[in-house]
Amino acid sequence: MAPYFHCSRVNSTTFLIHENDKYGEHPFIYVKIYEHPSLIVLSDTGCGGPDQDRKKREADSLKDFIETCPIDDNGDKALNPRLPDGTVTKQYLIICTHCHYDHILGVSPFESSKATVLSSSYDPSFSQKDFAEHSLCRFLNIPAPEFNVSTWATDGQKLTYKGLPLDLQIIHTPGHTPDELAWYDASERHLYVGDSFYQRVAKDGSYEQAILFPKEGNWIHYLESLRKLQRSVESENEREPDKAAVRVGCGHVTSDASAMGMLVEVESLFNRILAEEVPIVKEESKRGEVYATWKEDGAPQYSVEAPIRLAQEARKFQSSG
Repeated sequence: MAPYFHCSRVNSTTFLIHENDKYGEHPFIYVKIYEHPSLIVLSDTGCGGPDQDRKKREADSLKDFIETCPIDDNGDKALNPRLPDGTVTKQYLIICTHCHYDHILGVSPFESSKATVLSSSYDPSFSQKDFAEHSLCRFLNIPAPEFNVSTWATDGQKLTYKGLPLDLQIIHTPGHTPDELAWYDASERHLYVGDSFYQRVAKDGSYEQAILFPKEGNWIHYLESLRKLQRSVESENEREPDKAAVRVGCGHVTSDASAMGMLVEVESLFNRILAEEVPIVKEESKRGEVYATWKEDGAPQYSVEAPIRLAQEARKFQSSG
């Protein structure tokens, strides 16, 4: 059996935690470590930790894993070791890329550490109104977590902590959900995009995932967000051409790939779907909508699952332009 949490290094300051959860979501959680200021930036918190049987053998929660489990790629030390009095070495800033359950169920234990929680200010009502529905917790018949958002981040906001710059910038990217955001780490030249897109097949080939949209998604906004990210990445690559091109980390499957390469490929795929050039390989009813799965022949890099209505709305918008 694979470990519930698996941790590996992404770059010099950032680690990936892959959660092998009971829902089969396999969320990617990113942990960026700062020395000055003394801070952990956590991108999402996953599915809430293992069930009771696995808790007997592994960490109780994501927080417990980060604070107690030695990591090979971190010199056999925990990412945020606890002090003798039980407090943590570094404080937490949690970036919620969006409010779906597989990205927020692990947040509650961090409340005891007075973590700062950040979400997108694009549409705060989405995550505040009927949270059980919009987080998809109601769909799974599980309780939605309770936590307070400390910061509603604006588009383009550059993050600081206790007056010190973090070299991180928030980018609003509505489409997967209204509250979807990306964040860019300028010091590492790494973009993190949540669930906006990711490749189809896991690195070890053990599972595959479609780029998934809930019924609250919007492909018109989504394509605008892809183009916005393309402009941002292109600008960064041109501004410092002697440095490595910007990389991308996603909420599932993909942690370190060419940002521009993936953005161009994904936009092209959606344009082909809207041109009805990609076959629908599956249809099913969920949450009162007919969902389709679009997948090209062979072993494509990506597949897409979404309500058919989202494609119809985007086609109508394109034809009206």
